[in-house]
Amino acid sequence: MKPINIIGIIIWTVLAAASGYGYSYWATSTGREVPISGLTLSISVVVVAVILISLALPIWKYKRNLKKIAETLKDNPTAKITKPLPVDPFFAVRVLTLAKAGAVTAGMLGGWHLGVLIKQYTAPVIVPGSTGTNIAAAVASLVLLITALIVERICRLPRDPGNPPAAKDSVVAA
Repeated sequence: MKPINIIGIIIWTVLAAASGYGYSYWATSTGREVPISGLTLSISVVVVAVILISLALPIWKYKRNLKKIAETLKDNPTAKITKPLPVDPFFAVRVLTLAKAGAVTAGMLGGWHLGVLIKQYTAPVIVPGSTGTNIAAAVASLVLLITALIVERICRLPRDPGNPPAAKDSVVAA
Protein backbone atom coordinates (compact mmCIF):
# COMPACT_ATOMS: atom_id res chain seq x y z
CA MET A 1 0.00 0.00 0.00
CA LYS A 2 1.30 3.43 -0.86
CA PRO A 3 2.16 5.84 1.96
CA ILE A 4 -0.01 8.83 2.76
CA ASN A 5 0.41 11.44 0.05
CA ILE A 6 1.33 14.68 1.81
CA ILE A 7 0.80 16.72 -1.37
CA GLY A 8 -2.73 15.32 -1.64
CA ILE A 9 -3.45 16.24 1.98
CA ILE A 10 -2.16 19.78 1.35
CA ILE A 11 -4.35 20.10 -1.76
CA TRP A 12 -7.44 18.94 0.16
CA THR A 13 -6.60 21.34 2.99
CA VAL A 14 -6.25 24.29 0.60
CA LEU A 15 -9.50 23.41 -1.20
CA ALA A 16 -11.33 23.10 2.12
CA ALA A 17 -9.87 26.40 3.34
CA ALA A 18 -11.09 28.11 0.18
CA SER A 19 -14.52 26.55 0.69
CA GLY A 20 -14.67 27.63 4.33
CA TYR A 21 -13.63 31.16 3.46
CA GLY A 22 -16.01 31.30 0.48
CA TYR A 23 -18.97 30.05 2.47
CA SER A 24 -18.22 32.44 5.33
CA TYR A 25 -17.93 35.33 2.89
CA TRP A 26 -21.22 34.39 1.22
CA ALA A 27 -22.93 33.95 4.60
CA THR A 28 -21.86 37.35 5.91
CA SER A 29 -22.67 39.12 2.65
CA THR A 30 -26.22 37.73 2.70
CA GLY A 31 -26.82 38.56 6.35
CA ARG A 32 -26.27 35.11 7.80
CA GLU A 33 -23.95 34.03 10.58
CA VAL A 34 -20.41 32.82 10.15
CA PRO A 35 -20.41 29.06 10.81
CA ILE A 36 -19.24 28.25 14.31
CA SER A 37 -18.38 24.65 15.17
CA GLY A 38 -19.55 23.14 18.38
CA LEU A 39 -17.18 21.96 21.05
CA THR A 40 -18.40 18.41 20.49
CA LEU A 41 -16.72 18.37 17.07
CA SER A 42 -13.33 19.04 18.65
CA ILE A 43 -13.89 16.40 21.30
CA SER A 44 -15.03 13.85 18.71
CA VAL A 45 -11.98 14.43 16.50
CA VAL A 46 -9.62 13.99 19.46
CA VAL A 47 -11.49 10.82 20.50
CA VAL A 48 -11.02 9.45 16.96
CA ALA A 49 -7.29 10.20 17.22
CA VAL A 50 -7.09 8.36 20.57
CA ILE A 51 -8.96 5.37 19.14
CA LEU A 52 -6.69 5.32 16.10
CA ILE A 53 -3.51 5.31 18.18
CA SER A 54 -4.95 2.64 20.50
CA LEU A 55 -5.69 0.42 17.49
CA ALA A 56 -2.07 0.79 16.36
CA LEU A 57 -0.58 -0.20 19.75
CA PRO A 58 -0.61 -4.00 19.10
CA ILE A 59 1.22 -3.47 15.82
CA TRP A 60 3.78 -1.22 17.51
CA LYS A 61 4.33 -3.76 20.33
CA TYR A 62 4.80 -6.58 17.82
CA LYS A 63 7.37 -4.61 15.83
CA ARG A 64 9.18 -3.61 19.04
CA ASN A 65 9.33 -7.24 20.20
CA LEU A 66 10.69 -8.35 16.81
CA LYS A 67 13.39 -5.69 17.05
CA LYS A 68 14.34 -6.89 20.55
CA ILE A 69 14.54 -10.48 19.31
CA ALA A 70 16.77 -9.44 16.40
CA GLU A 71 19.10 -7.59 18.79
CA THR A 72 19.20 -10.58 21.12
CA LEU A 73 20.05 -12.95 18.27
CA LYS A 74 22.70 -10.56 17.02
CA ASP A 75 24.42 -10.58 20.43
CA ASN A 76 23.86 -14.28 21.14
CA PRO A 77 22.96 -16.44 18.09
CA THR A 78 22.30 -19.52 20.26
CA ALA A 79 19.85 -17.82 22.60
CA LYS A 80 16.49 -19.46 23.15
CA ILE A 81 13.72 -17.09 22.17
CA THR A 82 10.00 -17.29 21.79
CA LYS A 83 8.51 -15.45 18.90
CA PRO A 84 5.65 -13.08 19.73
CA LEU A 85 2.25 -13.82 18.31
CA PRO A 86 1.97 -12.08 14.95
CA VAL A 87 -0.60 -9.38 14.33
CA ASP A 88 -3.38 -10.25 11.94
CA PRO A 89 -2.37 -8.65 8.61
CA PHE A 90 -5.98 -7.78 7.80
CA PHE A 91 -6.18 -5.88 11.09
CA ALA A 92 -3.01 -3.98 10.21
CA VAL A 93 -4.35 -3.08 6.77
CA ARG A 94 -7.60 -1.88 8.30
CA VAL A 95 -5.73 0.30 10.81
CA LEU A 96 -3.61 1.70 7.97
CA THR A 97 -6.74 2.45 5.94
CA LEU A 98 -8.27 4.22 8.95
CA ALA A 99 -5.08 6.26 9.30
CA LYS A 100 -5.25 7.33 5.67
CA ALA A 101 -8.92 8.24 5.98
CA GLY A 102 -8.18 10.12 9.19
CA ALA A 103 -5.42 12.10 7.49
CA VAL A 104 -7.67 13.18 4.62
CA THR A 105 -10.53 14.01 6.99
CA ALA A 106 -8.24 15.97 9.29
CA GLY A 107 -6.87 17.93 6.34
CA MET A 108 -10.34 18.82 5.15
CA LEU A 109 -11.69 19.72 8.60
CA GLY A 110 -8.60 21.74 9.44
CA GLY A 111 -8.74 23.54 6.11
CA TRP A 112 -12.41 24.39 6.52
CA HIS A 113 -11.84 25.85 9.97
CA LEU A 114 -8.74 27.68 8.81
CA GLY A 115 -10.77 29.33 6.03
CA VAL A 116 -13.53 30.29 8.44
CA LEU A 117 -10.97 31.70 10.89
CA ILE A 118 -9.32 33.75 8.15
CA LYS A 119 -12.71 35.24 7.30
CA GLN A 120 -13.48 35.89 10.96
CA TYR A 121 -10.19 37.67 11.61
CA THR A 122 -10.34 39.74 8.42
CA ALA A 123 -13.86 40.95 9.19
CA PRO A 124 -14.20 44.52 10.48
CA VAL A 125 -15.88 43.26 13.66
CA ILE A 126 -14.96 40.08 15.48
CA VAL A 127 -17.65 38.66 17.73
CA PRO A 128 -16.04 37.72 21.06
CA GLY A 129 -16.20 34.00 21.75
CA SER A 130 -17.03 33.02 18.19
CA THR A 131 -13.51 32.01 17.25
CA GLY A 132 -12.66 29.80 20.22
CA THR A 133 -14.48 26.68 19.08
CA ASN A 134 -13.25 27.09 15.51
CA ILE A 135 -9.68 27.33 16.79
CA ALA A 136 -10.28 24.24 18.94
CA ALA A 137 -11.60 22.34 15.93
CA ALA A 138 -8.58 23.36 13.83
CA VAL A 139 -6.19 22.24 16.58
CA ALA A 140 -8.10 18.95 17.01
CA SER A 141 -7.81 18.38 13.26
CA LEU A 142 -4.07 18.95 13.48
CA VAL A 143 -3.89 16.40 16.32
CA LEU A 144 -5.74 13.86 14.17
CA LEU A 145 -3.47 14.54 11.20
CA ILE A 146 -0.31 14.04 13.26
CA THR A 147 -1.78 10.89 14.82
CA ALA A 148 -2.65 9.49 11.39
CA LEU A 149 0.89 10.11 10.15
CA ILE A 150 2.33 8.39 13.24
CA VAL A 151 0.01 5.40 12.83
CA GLU A 152 0.95 5.15 9.16
CA ARG A 153 4.61 5.03 10.22
CA ILE A 154 3.81 2.32 12.79
CA CYS A 155 2.06 0.16 10.19
CA ARG A 156 4.95 0.37 7.73
CA LEU A 157 6.81 -2.88 7.14
CA PRO A 158 10.55 -2.85 7.80
CA ARG A 159 12.92 -3.44 4.89
CA ASP A 160 14.68 -6.79 4.73
CA PRO A 161 18.35 -6.25 5.51
CA GLY A 162 19.52 -8.52 2.66
CA ASN A 163 17.07 -7.14 0.10
CA PRO A 164 17.88 -3.58 -1.04
CA PRO A 165 15.06 -1.45 -2.46
CA ALA A 166 14.50 -1.84 -6.18
CA ALA A 167 15.32 1.02 -8.52
CA LYS A 168 12.30 2.72 -10.06
CA ASP A 169 13.55 1.94 -13.58
CA SER A 170 13.71 -1.80 -12.90
CA VAL A 171 10.15 -2.11 -11.57
CA VAL A 172 7.70 -3.64 -14.03
CA ALA A 173 4.03 -2.70 -13.82
CA ALA A 174 1.64 -5.58 -13.14
